[in-house]
Amino acid sequence: MLEEAIEYFKSNPGYLRLFKGIKNKYISYGEMKGNVVINNPSLQEREALSGLMKKDYSRNKSISINISKVQEQLNNTRFSGIDLKELIDNYFKEEVFSKNESKEKYEEELSNFFNEILREYKDTFVYKFLSDIIESKNNVYYNLKKYYNKDKNLLKEALKNVCKGINNLPKENIRIPVFASNVINNPHGFDRKNLTGKIFIIFLSYIDNLATPKNSEELSELYYKNHLLIDDVSNMVLCKNILGFVEKKDEYDTESIINRNCEDNSIITYELHKGLEGFFRYKQPVYLTIYNLANISFIRKSEKYKMVLIVENPAVFMEISEKCQDKDLPLVCTYGQVKLAAIILLDLLVKAGYKLFYSGDVDSEGIQIADKLKQRYGGNLELIGFDKDTYIKNMSNIKISDERIHKLEKIKSGELKEVCEYLKQNKKAAYEEENIKNLIDYYNKLKYNGRKQ
Repeated sequence: MLEEAIEYFKSNPGYLRLFKGIKNKYISYGEMKGNVVINNPSLQEREALSGLMKKDYSRNKSISINISKVQEQLNNTRFSGIDLKELIDNYFKEEVFSKNESKEKYEEELSNFFNEILREYKDTFVYKFLSDIIESKNNVYYNLKKYYNKDKNLLKEALKNVCKGINNLPKENIRIPVFASNVINNPHGFDRKNLTGKIFIIFLSYIDNLATPKNSEELSELYYKNHLLIDDVSNMVLCKNILGFVEKKDEYDTESIINRNCEDNSIITYELHKGLEGFFRYKQPVYLTIYNLANISFIRKSEKYKMVLIVENPAVFMEISEKCQDKDLPLVCTYGQVKLAAIILLDLLVKAGYKLFYSGDVDSEGIQIADKLKQRYGGNLELIGFDKDTYIKNMSNIKISDERIHKLEKIKSGELKEVCEYLKQNKKAAYEEENIKNLIDYYNKLKYNGRKQ
């Protein structure tokens, strides 16, 4: 009888707006109640509804029908006994839920979805973090929920791949495509443009208790912390007078070796990196890539100098390098925004006991770089040229836009506040190249213990 009723009502378009109205009222109230108003009814609608409700609507410009009356009139037809809700469900070929019912059903399905993933990865490394995310309903959870709403099947596949990746994080450096191929049989599986790659980044950030990377350099650093390499050959840093040690490979070469005890009481033998030693001996600058730096175990602690001079611009670096050839003080160039290779090198230098001194452009971007380094290295880094007097002396005629000036609002370092205020007032940049002579004098005045003469 239900199938016959569906066929009957669908065969007459005059019932369509009434049934749509009943459906919408149920979604709102969760009950078959309220009135359905049909404005400007067609002749077909007037005839169909007049027959169903046993009223004359032939002259009505608007028809209002009480839903509970529809059930009563339905029971006076040959379709008596059919439930109106069941009729609506089958008419629209879907189970119609109220807003509250839909929300409860959605939350139940969402909970079942995550519980299924949790069960699959119970007793694995990733389980704790995944369960924390789901239970706390934090920002990561709402990101996952957003992806669930778009395509839950795609999210399930991505989550499983991410869990495999987190459970198999390497203990030695490996390139991401190779890692992805080994773990999920897809070298592009963890590419940041696809869903698996996006969630993998979110999970790594959560596990390392870091903010999600905002740019490629922050992403490279996050990956490197987990022994994953995006680009280990074109990401590089320019430097001079750097000596590092690597694990000794050649058992017959006994020059420049150091033995160090490990936590497990084993002994690892290190030797001086002969490439760096050659550049040091010939007083030449060298580019070190992430690949090079990843193989350096530690930097040799100098008995002569306890500091490193870091500059932002390569022209400044080369001027100091060429005019201070008699000095073997470590010198580093960041090339503007500090790349991961520079961070790795500076970390190694600080670990070796060096004090960092940084010079750069005094403009919005240069101050941001200085602030970033100061936030990372704190008392292990001092700033050169970021004072009021140096800024005023070297101030150019190059205007800085209000948009760039606005970036200074985010500067955190107290010692940069004064120069920020002067930069806001003058809206002109002071470039590091204008300070080369002072930097050369500063560099030349340094003696063995890092103090000025």
